Amino acid sequence: MRQGLSTPVVDAIRRHLAAQGQVLVFINRRGYAPTLLCTGCGWIAPCRQCDARMTVHRASGQLSCHHCGAAEPLPARCPRCGFAVKAVGQGTERVEETLHELFPDQTLLRLDRDTAARPAQLEDIVRRVLSGEARILIGTQMVTKGHHFPGVLLVVVLNADQGLFSTDFRAAERLAQTIVQVAGRAGRERAQGEVLIQTEYPEHPLLQSLLAGGYEGFAATALAEREAARWPPFGRLALLRASSRSDDGALQFLTRARAAAPAVSPVSSALSAPTAPLAPAVRLLGPVPAAIARRAGRYYAQLLIESAERGALHRFIDTWLPAVETLARAQRVRYALDVDPIDIG
Repeated sequence: MRQGLSTPVVDAIRRHLAAQGQVLVFINRRGYAPTLLCTGCGWIAPCRQCDARMTVHRASGQLSCHHCGAAEPLPARCPRCGFAVKAVGQGTERVEETLHELFPDQTLLRLDRDTAARPAQLEDIVRRVLSGEARILIGTQMVTKGHHFPGVLLVVVLNADQGLFSTDFRAAERLAQTIVQVAGRAGRERAQGEVLIQTEYPEHPLLQSLLAGGYEGFAATALAEREAARWPPFGRLALLRASSRSDDGALQFLTRARAAAPAVSPVSSALSAPTAPLAPAVRLLGPVPAAIARRAGRYYAQLLIESAERGALHRFIDTWLPAVETLARAQRVRYALDVDPIDIG
């Protein structure tokens, strides 16, 4: 490995460039690195407003939070102990830097929200790729959005493991869709394309089903898992999300909202509440803090409503919502009910 690029990837890039092909390198992480680490005391640069790490943006000399947008100058030394700091991990900026070192005679372009913040910038990048001026394009999910690059014969997917072990049951589905979308940029016209997926887990069932059967093969495997677990589309979900300024306000609100639900006994603990039957086909799970509990100075939590039948879910929600609205006004929290949520992280 060299700064996140494996030897087979580098060799494939060299081979396609020698054959006058263009190369697309996809990594769904902008910035230089996702973490700034002190090599002395182990300090990691945190966002002051979120439960998240600040991303290193070396080009602008900043640390940036990709959740709330907070930014601060990039420190040269650890603010806690004064020792040297280093960037850990790879983003589009770092991959671009590494490829510049490996292929100094080639024109490289980077396509992400930092380089294409305005439509004119995006148009210029696309024009330079289509003209053949740029031989290597490094980009985030922006490169998958319907762009037609006929000269691209090699697509490299870096950091494919990011979506393999998420708490969200739809993460694997989104990863598979992204891989298929970005793979579709290769070999669209004059020759057969090649796609390399760099992973630490080549035997993972998701990747193996994609290789063996394409998206259809992955979907068949995923649907079998969903059916066994009664997850959508074999079950119906709704998510009650809440946020407050206090660290326990959202959890307290959702605990009381659960206690006010039809046919539910009051729960003794916000974090260890048992699954309670509401009706023959409806149950509540939670509440629990969100995956990133604090964002932009607010604290988030969620309560999951699960049903085998859409009708039963909607009847329950219609009966329950007046009590939820009354509680929200009394506790001054923000809440939202998300039916058929896209993600549950």
